[in-house]
Amino acid sequence: MYIIFFLTGTIALLHGQKLNHVQGEFIVQVNDEKDLNIFRKQLSSSRAKRTFDGFSAKQIMKEPLNLWVLKIDFTSVNELEFERQIRAFGKFDNVQKNRLIRPRIIPNDPDFNKQWQYINTGSTGGIEGADMDMELAWDITTGGLTPSGDTIVVCVIDDGINANHEDIKDNLWINYNEIPSNGIDDDNNGYIDDYKGWNVEFDDDNVYAGGTHGTPVAGIIGAKGNNGKGVSGVNWNVKLMIVDYHKETEANALASYGYAYKMRKLYNESNGNKGAFVVATNASWGIDYAQANEAPLWCAMYDVLGQVGILNCGATTNSNTDVDVLGDLPTSCASEYLISVSNLNKSDFKVANAGFGRKTIDLGAYGHQSYTVTRTAYGGFSGTSGATPHVTGMIGLLYSAPCGVFQNLVSSDPAAAALVAKDMIFHGTVPNASLEGITTTGGKLNAFRSLSNLLKLCETCSPPAGITLLADDLSMKISWISDHGSSKITMRYRRTDQNSWIEVKNPGNNKIITGLDYCSEYEVQLGSDCGLLPGEYSYSKFIKTAGCCNIPIVENIVSGDSTITLVWKKTDEANYFVEYKNDKNEWRDTILTEPTFTIRNIPECTGYTFRLKAACTKYNNSSEFSSEITASSNCGKCTENEYCIFESKDASQEWIESFTLDGVTIISGSSVSGYRDFAGLETFSLSAGKAYPFKIRALYGGTSYPDFYKIYIDYNQDGIWTQNEMAFKTPFEIKDSISDMVIIPLDAINGFTRLRLIMSYEDFDGACDDSEFEYGEVEDYCVFIKNDVCRNNVILKIGTVEKSKIVFTTLTSSNINISIREKGSELWTEINAKDTTVVNGLKECTVYEYTYKVKCGDIYSEPSIIDTVKTACQNNITELESQVRIVPNPASDFINIYSPSNVISFSEYKLTNISGLVVIRNTSKLTAENNKIETRGLPSGLYLLELISTNGIKIVKKIVII
Repeated sequence: MYIIFFLTGTIALLHGQKLNHVQGEFIVQVNDEKDLNIFRKQLSSSRAKRTFDGFSAKQIMKEPLNLWVLKIDFTSVNELEFERQIRAFGKFDNVQKNRLIRPRIIPNDPDFNKQWQYINTGSTGGIEGADMDMELAWDITTGGLTPSGDTIVVCVIDDGINANHEDIKDNLWINYNEIPSNGIDDDNNGYIDDYKGWNVEFDDDNVYAGGTHGTPVAGIIGAKGNNGKGVSGVNWNVKLMIVDYHKETEANALASYGYAYKMRKLYNESNGNKGAFVVATNASWGIDYAQANEAPLWCAMYDVLGQVGILNCGATTNSNTDVDVLGDLPTSCASEYLISVSNLNKSDFKVANAGFGRKTIDLGAYGHQSYTVTRTAYGGFSGTSGATPHVTGMIGLLYSAPCGVFQNLVSSDPAAAALVAKDMIFHGTVPNASLEGITTTGGKLNAFRSLSNLLKLCETCSPPAGITLLADDLSMKISWISDHGSSKITMRYRRTDQNSWIEVKNPGNNKIITGLDYCSEYEVQLGSDCGLLPGEYSYSKFIKTAGCCNIPIVENIVSGDSTITLVWKKTDEANYFVEYKNDKNEWRDTILTEPTFTIRNIPECTGYTFRLKAACTKYNNSSEFSSEITASSNCGKCTENEYCIFESKDASQEWIESFTLDGVTIISGSSVSGYRDFAGLETFSLSAGKAYPFKIRALYGGTSYPDFYKIYIDYNQDGIWTQNEMAFKTPFEIKDSISDMVIIPLDAINGFTRLRLIMSYEDFDGACDDSEFEYGEVEDYCVFIKNDVCRNNVILKIGTVEKSKIVFTTLTSSNINISIREKGSELWTEINAKDTTVVNGLKECTVYEYTYKVKCGDIYSEPSIIDTVKTACQNNITELESQVRIVPNPASDFINIYSPSNVISFSEYKLTNISGLVVIRNTSKLTAENNKIETRGLPSGLYLLELISTNGIKIVKKIVII
């Protein structure tokens, strides 16, 4: 199976993964496209424009879900804030990140040269008869066409295909309703020039490239059979629709399914004149350890595909994982139109590195070292990627079965036909000891038994198929689509936490079972005296009755200077029980009727742990407690600043077990995402000018890896990590634990700030995320730095000067106090300021004196020396600053200065870095022809560009050099 961790073939797994989603991209479901324009206008409002420059929206699917990717520039925009804005807008359904996917590959055995999975004599190892009984199935049909003459198509969503392979080229699907390369959507399906298939990344039909993984997957489904060349697929003559996801993201996976959906829907609606008779899709990729509730769009896609008649097969994880508990995508999705497949070897055992799940994984198929085509030749192919296409191919083969009853159902109700086909495969499984109790069928795929069951529809006795369950609080309804003939049906059910079955003899269709327990999960099995079932009863279906008292879902946490507020989703007919504790580990509790709770009058930067549950009144039952939630009151700049964030890291093999600073130890352990935010929950108290011992204790999942360690402290509290704020770094990689000292500089600002601890397998610069950083862990803490000396290290600049207004600017976000007075006056006016301050109401053509001091927590620095500034004697322009443009900004090699020459011209300029050092100065006049300033070679960072007009007016612009 591929993982949004792709290819389940056979290359050794890497040490971990990089990012788990495409930075700055979110997938949303749009109900009304007018909402996109409204949202765009909100982002471009005066309040939000600074934050969301670079916003774009791209539709990736019109039907059936109308999906769009919303994108911002993650290098300059806070991604979390953008996500909050999308969710707060409230008119988009199912907002989720555009996650990355990766192939699932396991090494091939180049010496294996027979297709034992079809007919296993035991001559190549393994057990005789450990196969699919393909020769018996091919006695019935070899695939290709339905009895009605429809060309059967299977959609292979993968990394492309080698279209020149001798055993593949004759079975490739072509869209003959499209004229290639004419730039026109000839068949009006919403895709231009989709002659060979579809590449969702480039919006074209360039699918005949790549195919290292996709070619063997397609070969298992439908390598040309009986042609005297190479091997055979499950189907000899099926048509293979190739959809190349190209880029391994969830958005591209969804878009790939959208193409298959559109083509089958068009086929249904045009009575076969357009589109394609797609009966199945194959997905040998996914995300390890991901739950279905994290991907509602992905799981919903299978239901939508099913409605037009498409069954879907998903390869589960290539790890010995209980998917019921730990999750996997897509194989944890509960759709009736998804078949989840595990992996068997030639000895009839589940492969050790293959997922399982009593309720989520349906059956096993032969995938380990199965023999098929490779990209350019023939060889072994392994993993759940090799198992799953055998099931996908079997779906295609069923549609060619010579049974008119089934074909009539395919025409009249495609969705029902898909469910019947699925059940005939499940009924036809052969019991397998290694799958018993850990899959829904407890068995393995058998081609002959599946086909035989479907043919029973055209005889006098067939097993029930297309089985569905519905439940309310105390009852459930069991229905099925077809039990053609005189089948004698039996049924049994039980709660999943009990061993004893309750049997029901001769239940009729739409049978209602009463007397059930509310909020309880049940297992149901049907049996029949018709068909080839795995035993007296067939596979298990699971359903949970209603009436549960669900755990409250926290929707928002708001921190104040002395308060913490939790808000959660309201539950009908329920009260709420909230427990909370501080660092003294003393639990307190309260009962509430409304879905909100506030702790008041708590000290600044005090952390609390919360857990809550609902007490429902209908059945007088309660939910479990929620997982523990941590939050704190505000911690000054430590929590106020927006520090750069990290994408998910692999902390499974090495992690920070504990961190000790000045004798205080925080035990953290491994984290799922490789990042832990202790800001406000654990605080260290330090003093400027002192040295403090620290110890980082590392632990490992197995082998001890050498790692690099760094500690950063934001001494000036500006929210930006600089090289001067790196308090410690190992000169080389180190195994195990490390001890050393950090020295707090004398000019560190008094108050709360942030400490960042980084453990990384890869060496990289800085304290922000890096594409090279994959393995390790990052932890953030708040520290309180006590500094009784407050230094005035802020550079205050004069910006715009007009008749009645002066603009002061700084390059930091420090709190400063500006005092200003008319020269000769004894009365000072005090103004609290930050990076940009506008002083209005001044007299024109008047000299003013000003001074300023810096606020450090509760104390102030010494004031600066008194300086003077004169307001303009005439004001020929309005909103002068807004008329002067710097392009580009951010810049790399140069900037251009544009201003209306009839209003103002500049005779001098200088560029100053964040330390106040003038790096560029020029006294030549700027003109329309001479308006470029070279910035190539300047270090990245924030700069002030001071422009001086010919009449003495100063304008200051902030410039970012990248």
